[in-house]
Amino acid sequence: MNRLYAILLLAIGLMSFVAVLFRPPEDHVAKAAEIAEVQDTKPMARHDEGDALLLRRDDSGQFHLTASVNGGDVRFLVDTGADMVALTEDTAQELGITVGEMQPIMQTAAGVGYAAPVLIDELVVAGVTLSNVEAVVAQDLGVNLLGQSVLGKLGSVNLQGDQMVIRPR
Repeated sequence: MNRLYAILLLAIGLMSFVAVLFRPPEDHVAKAAEIAEVQDTKPMARHDEGDALLLRRDDSGQFHLTASVNGGDVRFLVDTGADMVALTEDTAQELGITVGEMQPIMQTAAGVGYAAPVLIDELVVAGVTLSNVEAVVAQDLGVNLLGQSVLGKLGSVNLQGDQMVIRPR
């Protein structure tokens, strides 16, 4: 199990490093933040075809949604390339999630990456409640990541232009 965490955190660390390298200029980040705040009031919309969840791409080209983690609202980057849920240290602290000792579990171009495995008691995404969700709290992670361990349980995930469509099973 520790080997799985190490592999997952290596992938998260590498993705974080790449994201830092390709981060848009600050004025674009501020604009994207403003748009995200507006979209945060309606982070999801229902599609006419059943109960599909529609997410719109922001100016940075990414998809975000707000989910409930142990009763608290948390903003996530929907990361189809991430294997699992990764929380920032600040988010874990705000939610009262006990974080064990950070362990060096990955090597990135920026150095050694540290993280700690945690268990989320309850995660509610798009009306779907998941219990005992395995996650990690990663040191120096800039954004919460919603990965395949959850996306796969929600249903199919498809990109259609500037929209991500999540169809329930």
